[in-house]
Amino acid sequence: MIAVLSAAASSTPASAESQLFKPNPLTNSLLEKVRILEQDEKDNIQYGGELESGDAKPSTVEQYVALLQPVLDIEGDLKRIEVLVRGAGESSTREDYLRMLDSVDEIISKTIFDKIAFKKTFNAYSDNIYYSDPDRANLYLAGGATPRPTQSLAYLMRNDILGRVEDVRAEVPYLKKEIANVNAGEKVILGDGGIETDILSLVSGANEAMAKYIQLVPPNELKAARKQRTE
Repeated sequence: MIAVLSAAASSTPASAESQLFKPNPLTNSLLEKVRILEQDEKDNIQYGGELESGDAKPSTVEQYVALLQPVLDIEGDLKRIEVLVRGAGESSTREDYLRMLDSVDEIISKTIFDKIAFKKTFNAYSDNIYYSDPDRANLYLAGGATPRPTQSLAYLMRNDILGRVEDVRAEVPYLKKEIANVNAGEKVILGDGGIETDILSLVSGANEAMAKYIQLVPPNELKAARKQRTE
């Protein structure tokens, strides 16, 4: 099977570097059925439900625009979290910080930030292994071919965002516990000489990784997706 995939991949014509997924010939009906069956099996055994189902085969710009919307929801939530964290300045009291952390916790506790749901959201848009659209056929998870640079970068950015999100989720209850020990009305000192935390660097790092991921999205899809959010 791998030999067949590799031989087919070797004949792939080149296309524009700006596209997230370049064309490949692995879209004939037989190979597509094999990939769908393999994906469902791998999802049940290896990936724990993080891949999209074998019946989902987006093939139009409109479908990809719809799949991009949850990714943009995550982008918006991460930006809101950074605004909240940066808003808690040196003059903030215990109560100010606890209110801020409650707001952050409300956002970061959304189901979409759960590990499997998070991966599935990104995979449904860009990382699944069985797409029928030749610009989206990604063999990275199937192990059938070497991923192209933009595919690998998208995959790494997704994992970078997720890792930082999980760290923020762990940091919030820790900070709540530490700040609760500060006397009422007192200013909270974070960092040197105060409560040790790297929540700001975690949140800003997640947003930086998200920005890099968004840069990989085909411009026409991103433009259409953002337009839908303002209508």
